[in-house]
Amino acid sequence: MPDTPHTEVETELYAEFDTRAGNPAMTPDGRLLVSNHPFPYGDPPEYRVVEYVDDGEVRPFPNEAWSTPPDEDGVGISSLIGLRADPDGMVRILDIGDPEAGHRPKLVSWDTTTDRLHRVDHIPAHATTDLSFMQDFAYDAVRNAIYIADLGLSDEPSDPGKPAVVALDLDTGRTRRVIEDHPSVLPEEGVTPVMEGEPVVQENAEGEYEPIRAGLDGITIDPAFEWVYFCGITTESVYRIRAADLLDESLSDADLDDRIERYGDKEVCDGITVDTAGNVYVTDMTNNAVGVTRPSGEYEVIARDDEQFLWPDGFCCGPDGHIYFTVTQLHRAPPFNRGKEESYHPFRLFRFESLAPVTVGR
Repeated sequence: MPDTPHTEVETELYAEFDTRAGNPAMTPDGRLLVSNHPFPYGDPPEYRVVEYVDDGEVRPFPNEAWSTPPDEDGVGISSLIGLRADPDGMVRILDIGDPEAGHRPKLVSWDTTTDRLHRVDHIPAHATTDLSFMQDFAYDAVRNAIYIADLGLSDEPSDPGKPAVVALDLDTGRTRRVIEDHPSVLPEEGVTPVMEGEPVVQENAEGEYEPIRAGLDGITIDPAFEWVYFCGITTESVYRIRAADLLDESLSDADLDDRIERYGDKEVCDGITVDTAGNVYVTDMTNNAVGVTRPSGEYEVIARDDEQFLWPDGFCCGPDGHIYFTVTQLHRAPPFNRGKEESYHPFRLFRFESLAPVTVGR
């Protein structure tokens, strides 16, 4: 058989930030938003979500009240990574919450066409665990539903943290927690993230450092809103399941497990997205790269920069046919760098043209 042709894309620097930008989102009219990453690296950022204006200038999004910690009425965001902009201009913000302060995880939907709050959906207790860390999600415009990747976050590096998918039906408000015990959401044995020649580590209860093991993290839905793709961080597999199945309450846990498909290979990664041709893009941490899992199941690196792509993180798709991604340098941040902060400023966001359209033509 002939070798699979190698593809390279040209990347360009698009924006720079003083704070560690987590996930990006771009509205249909080209407004760039980013979440400020919640992992500690000094003083917390003033705003949880910002809009990039120009030349490094930012402003709170959607306004100062909603971009700062919750007040006594619950207006505000505790912390977040997950941020999405819908084709109709709705921006959705996934608040991780702050249990110690009495703030549950919630989804804030803000209508940028009217500049008004659309709705707030609180994640019920039955859909969370004591280790819940709801860090990313996909929006299903056909079924008006949200599929959340609950990574689960433990103080112990070896503890996978009970990862699961949380499916929220926005029409009915019904929420279910699914595939918590399936191998597709758990870290894989023997997969260790190595960056800049060193394992990415976290301190355990005994004060020793161990390589991190992390399951479900990346989640996305295809432009036709048929398949939900997902993967863990320290895994080498991309999986998918039909969106309709995640909402079908007639399916048992075993039924859902049987409907999960292994889609293909990948490297240790953080964020994912997918185009109309079924190319699943991954932010390839260990190769300082962006890679793609093809529908054939094969994986290839399509862009690499050993100087600049240090922990490529979150993706978003722009109305201009580009895919945007942040670089967070998390392996240089104190939680994963033996307590030391060695990140350089500014933090950067890059873009490249997608291999196939990222939206379905209308």
